[in-house]
Amino acid sequence: MSELAFEPYDFRGELDPDTFKRFVVYAAQQGVSDILVQGGDHIWVELHGRQRRASYQTVKQGQLSALISSVWGPDVEGAIRAGTGADRSLELFGEELGIARGKRLRARNNFIQARVAQLDAAFAITMRLIPAELPDITTMDIEPDLFEAFYPAKGLVLVCGPTGSGKTTLLAGIYGYAGVMMPDRKVITYEDPVEFVLGGPHWRGPQPAQSQIGRDIADFASGLRNAMRRKPSIIGIGEARDLETIDAAIEAGLTGHLCNASCHTDSVAETINRMIQVYPPAQQSAIASRLIGSLALIVVQRLLKTTDGKRQAIREYLIFDRELRNELQDQPFERWPKMLREKLEAEHATLDDKAWGLLHAGRIDKQEFIELAGHKAYAQRAKGTP
Repeated sequence: MSELAFEPYDFRGELDPDTFKRFVVYAAQQGVSDILVQGGDHIWVELHGRQRRASYQTVKQGQLSALISSVWGPDVEGAIRAGTGADRSLELFGEELGIARGKRLRARNNFIQARVAQLDAAFAITMRLIPAELPDITTMDIEPDLFEAFYPAKGLVLVCGPTGSGKTTLLAGIYGYAGVMMPDRKVITYEDPVEFVLGGPHWRGPQPAQSQIGRDIADFASGLRNAMRRKPSIIGIGEARDLETIDAAIEAGLTGHLCNASCHTDSVAETINRMIQVYPPAQQSAIASRLIGSLALIVVQRLLKTTDGKRQAIREYLIFDRELRNELQDQPFERWPKMLREKLEAEHATLDDKAWGLLHAGRIDKQEFIELAGHKAYAQRAKGTP
């Protein structure tokens, strides 16, 4: 397998704020998506889904306290030591750091205390780098029918997948395309935290308003209730993870809005099951009916490591048109996950099917398929059994 190299950064023994910021810029320029800094370990970066050592020396725990205080603020260490952890954003700019004039580099950062090898109470910083430019959805190899399904007049669109599967990037691409090609659509989002910065001079409609949970509004559910009074065309929700948020998202879809939300699920069938089962059993039948009335699309994405050292997205999705809604409403909601899974299997449109195609094309290796689908699925497909 071809592997992309990453040359470790020479900190020259210094982990002061200026040197660290220059390293973050260097990592971003190499295409790094994530940075891990923890006491007692080397600095590591993730490059196209692969871990690469990014420093020659290990980080001393004593260096992290001063670094965190200077770069993110003195309150962060207190939250770490209190056992609550912390989430903070970071925005870098300035030609002295190697960032072009007018450009900014943003990162989402998580802080926690943990045992790291021989250190009993080490600080750990996990950074997700956010590209300065909005992703272009027209370059993402989106299936034509899926592309059209991203922009219904109303309804609930769920973009799903595990952490690191590109959900945020895909959603940002969806919003960016609307801003240029659909100027009559007013976009508002509620995020935790704000990641890709939308808008700019190229945005042809009203500049999008992005609210940060905890700073601008209390939570996602409150954001959705707030959105109803702002006459948006597209509402973006960072994550639909609790009953209040899911309920408000369904209501938004039913009341004539297009609501995009992300969800940490691994398949279309699991997604619809999760959305219903968050409710108490006595309410599930009623909510299932409302959910089907609201749903426009479920898309689940995964990023697979390819043999050229990069990654490729695969997606399974179902568009909830009138025919599919009628088919589901004729059956008890308990059968819906099985029906959706069988429909995708019959169309050879599951994630496993997409990955098998990449394996046969030589784009991924056997182990990558097994990590996605499991040994049993590989053995069955290798034997030609369904």
